[in-house]
Amino acid sequence: MLQHAANLGHAIVRRHIEDGEGNVKLPGWAPLVVLADAVVFLPVFLIVGYTLSKLIPAIAIVEDPNPPAYEPVALDESAADQGPAALVPGKPITSSLRATRRLLSSVAGWRAYFRGFVCAAVLAAAEGSLSQIFGSFLPLIPVGALLARLALTQFGTAWTHIVMTAPTERKFYQRLPPFKKAFEATCFPLLAIWVADSAAVVIPLLVAQALGLPIPRFGEEPTDPPQNFDGAAAWKSLVIFVVAIIIHFGAVVPTNVLLTRVQASLLPEDEETIVPFDRSFGGKVEPAIVGGKGFVSMRDALATFPVSSWVRIYKLYAKVIAVSFAAWLAFVAVLIPEFILIKS
Repeated sequence: MLQHAANLGHAIVRRHIEDGEGNVKLPGWAPLVVLADAVVFLPVFLIVGYTLSKLIPAIAIVEDPNPPAYEPVALDESAADQGPAALVPGKPITSSLRATRRLLSSVAGWRAYFRGFVCAAVLAAAEGSLSQIFGSFLPLIPVGALLARLALTQFGTAWTHIVMTAPTERKFYQRLPPFKKAFEATCFPLLAIWVADSAAVVIPLLVAQALGLPIPRFGEEPTDPPQNFDGAAAWKSLVIFVVAIIIHFGAVVPTNVLLTRVQASLLPEDEETIVPFDRSFGGKVEPAIVGGKGFVSMRDALATFPVSSWVRIYKLYAKVIAVSFAAWLAFVAVLIPEFILIKS
C-alpha cells in the first residue's frame, strides 16, 4: 500500500514538472530548495525513524516496571543540571517520552539520541547484502532475510546491549557476544519476527489484491495516476490500513518484544544498565557458571513481561505513530507550497 502511494505521488509530480516531450524542467534555484529541505527535515526523520521508533522502544522493553529503589546517575556533566532522570517512584521512566528524553540527555547529552546508530547502520547494510546473496542461491525460497538475520545475530544483540547500558569506550564490534550462544538464544525469536514481518507485508498486499486495488510490481516504473480512484478505492485503502495496523500491533510488536528481551538476557554481568533491569527475569535465568543456559527462554521472556508493560509499550508505539504522522504532515505542508513555486 505504501509503495503504491509512493508510485502514485511520483507519477503526479512527474506529470506536472515535465513538458510535453517528457523532459524535466526545473528552475535554477530548485536544488537549493531541496538542500534546505534536507538540512531541516533529515534530522527530524532520523530522530523519528531511529530514536523514537527503535532506540526508545528497546529501552522500554527491557525496563523493569517494579524495580527496587533506583535513580539513574547523570553520566554527562553538561546534562547534570537538568535534574535526575528518575521522576516518579514506582513509575517506569519510559512511560513518559519527556522522562525518557531527560534520561538519554543525562546519559550522554544529545549524542545519546543516536546511541548504537553506527552498529545499526552496519547491521542494516550487512543484512541487505547478505539477504541478496542468500536470495540469489535460493530464488524459489524467500528466506534470504531470515538467513541474513541469523548470520548477523551477534550484531543485533550487541546493538540491544549498547542502547540499554552506560556509555563505554569500546567499539560496537568489541561488544559482540559469542556467536554460538547468541545464535542458540535468538534463532527462534528471529524466526518469529521474520514470520511477523513477512505477514505484515504479504497479508495487506493479498487483501489489496482481493479488493481489486492495483498492486505495482517490483521494479515497475510509476505510471500516471489511475483515473478511477473514487470513494470505493478510498474505503478499500482504509481497510488495508486497518489490516496493516492490526498485524503490526498483534504480531510485529510482540515478536520484537520477545527478541529484545532474549537479547537483553545475554548482557554481561559487568555492564551497567541505564534503566532498572532484572537480569534474572524473575529467577527464570540461571547463569551458565552454575549450569544454566545463561539466557531467558522464549516462554519466560513473555511470561515475565507483565500486562502493565504491554500497556506501556503499546502507548509508546501509539505516541511514535502520532509523532511520525505529525512530522510527515509538516513535511507535506512545506513541500506543497515549494512544489507550487517550482511549477510556476
